[in-house]
Amino acid sequence: MKIRSFVLLLLGALAPGAAAAQPYPDSALAVSYQGKSLLRVNINGGAVFGGEFTGSSTGSNCTSGGSGAACVPIEGAGTRMMWSPEKAAFRAGYINGTQWDDANIGLYSVAMGQSVRASGDNAVAMGLRNSAINGSSFAVGEDNTASGFASVAMGYHASTNTRRGSFVFADNVTGGTQDTVKAELVGSAVWRLSCGMRIWTNQALTTGVAFGGPSVNPSVCGSSYYFGQSSAMIATSTGAYLSTSGTWTNASDVNRKHHFLAVSGEDVLDRLRAMPVSSWSYRVDDTSIRHIGPTAQDFRRAFGLGNDSVSIATVDADGVALAAAKALDARDRAQQAEIDALRAENAELKRRLERIEQMLKP
Repeated sequence: MKIRSFVLLLLGALAPGAAAAQPYPDSALAVSYQGKSLLRVNINGGAVFGGEFTGSSTGSNCTSGGSGAACVPIEGAGTRMMWSPEKAAFRAGYINGTQWDDANIGLYSVAMGQSVRASGDNAVAMGLRNSAINGSSFAVGEDNTASGFASVAMGYHASTNTRRGSFVFADNVTGGTQDTVKAELVGSAVWRLSCGMRIWTNQALTTGVAFGGPSVNPSVCGSSYYFGQSSAMIATSTGAYLSTSGTWTNASDVNRKHHFLAVSGEDVLDRLRAMPVSSWSYRVDDTSIRHIGPTAQDFRRAFGLGNDSVSIATVDADGVALAAAKALDARDRAQQAEIDALRAENAELKRRLERIEQMLKP
C-alpha cells in the first residue's frame, strides 16, 4: 500500500465522518483530527507536532485523573519524549517520580535529562536532578535549583535561594560531594571556582586577567593559570598582581622598560616643594574618612608623569618619593662631610689654642 493511501486511511480512522485533511505536498506522514493538524513528517525527515495552547490544565483533550484534570499525555515515572500543546511544554529523558506530572509543568517550559523539573512558566531545566521552579528560571548541570524569578543555577549544587535575578555557578573540582552554593542577595552573582577564573582580552589569548589565588589542589589546577604568579589573588598578563597577603605589586621588570633618562634629585625636590599637598575626602565617602596627598592635576603639572591628569599611578608616586629620598640622602651625606670637616678643623684649632696657652703660662 502506498504511504499516501495509508495516510488517508489513517486520517479517516482518526476522524470518522469528517473530511480527511490532505497532507502537505512534501509530507511522508500527516495526522489530523477534526481538521486540525496534529503531526506531520516531511520527506526530508523534518517533523512538526501541532496542538492547541490553552494555558491551563483544562480542555477537551485533558484527561481526568486521581488528582484532577491533566493535559500531559502521561504522568508518573518513566522514559519518554513528551509534548504538551495545552501548555506548549516539552519533556525528554527519564524521571523517577512526579517531575513531569501536570502540576510540575510550567507554561512554555522545557525539561530534558534525568529527573529534572521545570515547574515555572518559561523555565528550562537540563541535566541531572535540576529544578527550575520559578518563572523564567534556568537550571543546568547536576543537583541545581533555580528558585528565584529569572535566576540561573549552573554547575554542581548551585541554588539561587529564591533570590530573583541572581546567578549562581558552582564547580566540582574534587569530584566528591560538596556543599551547596547559594545566592545571598537579589540580583547578585555567586561563583565557586576552586581553580579561579581567567578572562582573555584578545583573540590570540595572550592578554587577560585571572582571579582566585593559589590553588588548594595544585595537582589539579597548577600555577600557570595565573600567568606564573602563583601567589596572586588577582593576576594580570601585564605582570602586575594583587598578592594573597593583600598587597598590590606593580610590574617593574627591566625588560619591560626602555628610554631610560637620568633624574635630578634636586629637581625633584624643587618640584615637590612647589606642589600642593593637602588632606581631603573623596566625594563618595563621609567627610570623616580622610586622605593626604596631591591631586592628580597638581601631580601632572609638577612631574608630567602617567597617562592622564585625573589619576596617579602608584609606581610614579613611589618613584617620586624614592627620588626625593635619594636627593635628601645626598644632601645629608654632603652636609655630614662638611660637618666632619668643620669638626676636624675645630679640633685642630683647639689643639693649637691649648699649645699657645701652655706657652704663655709663666
